[in-house]
Amino acid sequence: MNKAFKSYLFVSILILIGVLVALFFILRAQPKLSSPKSITYDALGERFLISNLGNHSIVAMDAEGKLSNVIKKGINNPRGITMRGQELLVADDDKLHFIDPDPGIITKTVTIEGAKLLNDVAVDELGAIYLTDIDAECIWRLDRQGSNPTQFTSKLMQQPSSLYFDKPRRQMLVVSMGQRQPIILFSTKTNEFSVFKDTMYSQLSGIQADDLGRIFFSSLQEQAVFMIPQAQNRFILFEQNLKSPADLYWHEPTNELLLPLTQENRIVRLALDED
Repeated sequence: MNKAFKSYLFVSILILIGVLVALFFILRAQPKLSSPKSITYDALGERFLISNLGNHSIVAMDAEGKLSNVIKKGINNPRGITMRGQELLVADDDKLHFIDPDPGIITKTVTIEGAKLLNDVAVDELGAIYLTDIDAECIWRLDRQGSNPTQFTSKLMQQPSSLYFDKPRRQMLVVSMGQRQPIILFSTKTNEFSVFKDTMYSQLSGIQADDLGRIFFSSLQEQAVFMIPQAQNRFILFEQNLKSPADLYWHEPTNELLLPLTQENRIVRLALDED
């Protein structure tokens, strides 16, 4: 083997190594789903926003499923998310982040003294903010600015995980992670708890309703989504064989439920019928 060929081979190997290293970092920087927990819709940006618990980020997903980065730094364990106008609210351990999703900037972070594991977030008709706290076993309410936290507890809840605001009735529907958990009503007007429906299901992880008044909730233990019809007289198995179902989001324009599967790193889209 002559000297010129050895030099050519050496340079070729170096170039190949350089290409592989560059490719590694390019692929590493690409947005991905990493233990997704919650999903909501950014109407102005015409995209879904997803919290990634696994890599501590928020990503966006367009209608074709293409991902892009929104927030890569500044949050620890993002779980529940929701839009309030053009502002993204993110539950993160004992903190609530306010994010402008277009440039992807955290505009404010509020630490809630006494909070332990904030899991979901919802907003009422006045813009007040409500969060479930699994470990503190309570619901927190903050004013529009994220100030004046008030804690609400009830023996009816065991590890409250998710909540949905029923605007016409000014109440939150709440599900919990305990065993054989009921669906709870929390009145945002009187601050009172009551049982909406007893269930035989455990580890309830998400709840949502559509415009027809049908209620959907997910169960980690059952690996399923159940539906309560408009008559509210029974539970219907809506979808099964769902490993690690997390929060639920109803997307009105396409009339479908979107559901993160945390352990499978994917989003399931479930079409709803019209009646």
